[in-house]
Amino acid sequence: MDALDQVKNLINESQNVLIAPGMLALGDSLSSALALLFTLRKLGKNANVLIDKIPENFQFLANLEPFSSKDFVISIDGSEKEIGEMRYEKNEKGLKIYLTLKQGKISQHDVAFSTLGQNPDLVIALGIKSAQELSAYHAPVLNIDNQPSNENFGEVNLIETTKSLAEISLNLIKALGPELIQGNVATCLLTGIICASRNFRNPETKPKTFETSAYLINQGADHQKIIQHLYKQKSIAQIKFLGRILEKLNFDKEKELYDVALTAADFQESNVHPKDLGFTIEELKFNFRYLPNLLILWESHASPVTIRGVFYSTKPGLVEKILENYEGVSRGEGVLFSTKESDLALVKEKILKIL
Repeated sequence: MDALDQVKNLINESQNVLIAPGMLALGDSLSSALALLFTLRKLGKNANVLIDKIPENFQFLANLEPFSSKDFVISIDGSEKEIGEMRYEKNEKGLKIYLTLKQGKISQHDVAFSTLGQNPDLVIALGIKSAQELSAYHAPVLNIDNQPSNENFGEVNLIETTKSLAEISLNLIKALGPELIQGNVATCLLTGIICASRNFRNPETKPKTFETSAYLINQGADHQKIIQHLYKQKSIAQIKFLGRILEKLNFDKEKELYDVALTAADFQESNVHPKDLGFTIEELKFNFRYLPNLLILWESHASPVTIRGVFYSTKPGLVEKILENYEGVSRGEGVLFSTKESDLALVKEKILKIL
């Protein structure tokens, strides 16, 4: 039985799940924790995140109060009973809670007291190095981490040092059911990836991360909202445009080429101009040594419409091949070029043959 099958068994056998994000890479761990929270609640689990306070710039991910180890829980066995109303009185002497039952009776044996997270069926640790950090909890642990120094203290250990916590969590949720990855779950996972990659500027970010990000956007991740809250210095139009490019980004394994073709409608609907491509290219170039070849094609605003392009490559000789076939200007590892064609698909086909 592989690790993901073991994870599915752990989750299926648990009803009360406590998710504990580590503090070392909070953006990645908290975003992943919230993605798992929403997933588990969709599966009918009683799931909570153990955190004292959700930072302001991450509050857009969830309209929920964080749960801390200071929260005290009063549990009532509701079998063969139906509680109709609840009210309470609080004064300087203490607190009284009144319950009105529609049916059944409550005795002292039906009432239990605990600190939140003290008696979960399962603890999910995200970015936590050792069992010592979870010593207060006595339950099986699902240990998710990307730190090489992790002590593998879980009942099941999902340790992948080349991925963000969000990418590991994405694979876990896919195993539970691919249909669960949509809307707020997808947005949380993409937030984690953006935090872990420093908005794709971390030089250790791999090409697969771009593919994963595009997949999450297709699943409903709100890239524009994420960037607005985490990187407010960019215009809304530029953010929206970058999201559209990530959504349309393709990868040709044979040519090791990432490419995107932009129509006039892409610019109009994002309310940007081709000059705004500079922002997008810079975002991708920051991490470009891990993107072997990048091609961006777009319809010019000229009349008649022609196709223009930008090509970057870390491989010697490929930029020169573009210049041998098209008019252009070389800029370091890249070239800005123009064609006399008006068909995006045709230009892409010709360039693939050239490369």
